Amino acid sequence: MKSLNAHISVILSLCVLLFSFQFVIFTNSVVSDYAQKIVNDYSIIVVSSSEIKEDEIRAQIPDIKSLEEISSKKILDRLKNDMSSKNLALLQVALPKFYSIKLNSIPDKKRVENIKTKLSAYKNISRVETFARTHEKIFKMFSILQGVAYVFSFFIAMVALLLMFKQIKIWIYEHNKRMSIMTLFGASFFMKSAILYRMTIVDSVISTALISLFYYFMPKVPIIQEVASELDILIPSIDLIKDSGILLGISLLFSFLVVTAVSRNTAEI
Repeated sequence: MKSLNAHISVILSLCVLLFSFQFVIFTNSVVSDYAQKIVNDYSIIVVSSSEIKEDEIRAQIPDIKSLEEISSKKILDRLKNDMSSKNLALLQVALPKFYSIKLNSIPDKKRVENIKTKLSAYKNISRVETFARTHEKIFKMFSILQGVAYVFSFFIAMVALLLMFKQIKIWIYEHNKRMSIMTLFGASFFMKSAILYRMTIVDSVISTALISLFYYFMPKVPIIQEVASELDILIPSIDLIKDSGILLGISLLFSFLVVTAVSRNTAEI
């Protein structure tokens, strides 16, 4: 029972560590996916008295993804019954051209203002609407969300490492007599600590499996799917082979570093 409790402490610490690491990846994936949706929905509206060529605009603003003319057909169709065909034709000629400009990525306030300045410099363009205020709020919200995820995960990881240091020290004291005997017979450092490395390998495999299964099944939970659908976000599912391999590698790396650091420090005391 005592041995089981010792393993549970390390497994719990590794689970917290891996959870925080995967949480950052999870958050970045959600934010990136939603940011791409914003990019696809976000448009800068331009009013021009004459035709605008995409190549000319792109030469000044390289991060333009596309430039499309907004058809005035719907407006003219509404007036079709209230105006003569002759007046309708004159109105069609007199109407300015409207364009929708989409960008490659989410721009910040400074970039939006820079784009607006460059577009306004064209003599044929009479108005540029960037919807900067609404867009800026969304951009800041995502920036804050990512920042909070990093800070939250960092502190959780630090707590997990401290718990691991404490538990490895307990393991060393439990095996102190055996390690002292091996020292008398001239055993190397890694030979004396072999049992500690084996124990952390087992705990790393178990913790990796638990976290991988959690992130694999979590997006499939009906309540989570319902919330994600309402918020129009995509909940990523973990790749059990690739992502689990990365988590196992991280778990083993930190486990071995902690065991090595604590074992060497204890041996020097």
